Amino acid sequence: MSNTFGVLDVRYKNHEAIALPDGGELYYEDSGEGAPLTFINNFYILSPVWGNFTQDLAKEFRLINYDLRNQGASSPGPNPTTFDDHVEDLRRLLDHRGIEKTYLVATSISTLIAREFTYKYPERVAGLVLIGPAFSPNGTLRRILLSKHWLATLEHGGTTALFDMLYPLVFPDQLVHAGGKPAYLALRDNFMSLLSKTGIADSLKASLDVDDDPEKLSTLTQPTLLINGDGDFAWSRSVIEDALQRIPNSQEVTLARAGHVPFFDDPDGFQKATAEFVRGCEAARSEDGAREPAAA
Repeated sequence: MSNTFGVLDVRYKNHEAIALPDGGELYYEDSGEGAPLTFINNFYILSPVWGNFTQDLAKEFRLINYDLRNQGASSPGPNPTTFDDHVEDLRRLLDHRGIEKTYLVATSISTLIAREFTYKYPERVAGLVLIGPAFSPNGTLRRILLSKHWLATLEHGGTTALFDMLYPLVFPDQLVHAGGKPAYLALRDNFMSLLSKTGIADSLKASLDVDDDPEKLSTLTQPTLLINGDGDFAWSRSVIEDALQRIPNSQEVTLARAGHVPFFDDPDGFQKATAEFVRGCEAARSEDGAREPAAA
């Protein structure tokens, strides 16, 4: 089990930002060399958090991460956020950094952003790493019911009540018992100090308008790696199998003693699986390029 709990480094490295058309700003970090991996936050973590779980990946790949428009060092525009805002913000960031094609690494609810971006801009996606996906290969209803419950908890009890509800769902049995009160308090303090009620509610409401539509998963022809913890509350073994059947070029890795955000519980396993996947995709792309006939 990772010893990262309680010692998360959440400091921002720099203050690079791009202006959004409606008046907001998007904070980002871009470092390293190699195939680009773009990390998309879920609604409950900020971009600096990724640095705690990507030290090995940083040695081999170019890593891009950013705060969503209504969280952390980014700032929202004057209007309520739509889900397409998150999709278009990702496009704006890639355009700004001159990245024509990238691997998308997404977790929980941000797998919806990665999925919708890939539907809309398939030519920009080299591959997908979907960690503890929030969408279902069987339909939207369960996710909507959960999101509405989380929204109600947030509205009535604030971020403290939301964290107390999410903590035993998101983290696995082993961490909850081994970490005890210190792990709970450390993670709660990070959650409370870094995230706003308004920002979480804004994005959760926007996600209610997105349809999971299982049939559309067959159009995700990009190489796709599903990473789940064996203690994930959302995806059982049979749900993983349903997803593998629906997503054509997909594979999966299940990390032992890990939960809904398995990179917290097993950062080494997460990085190894991601690196091997990207290396394999890059090798396949090189082989395909070598087989293409020379231009006349």
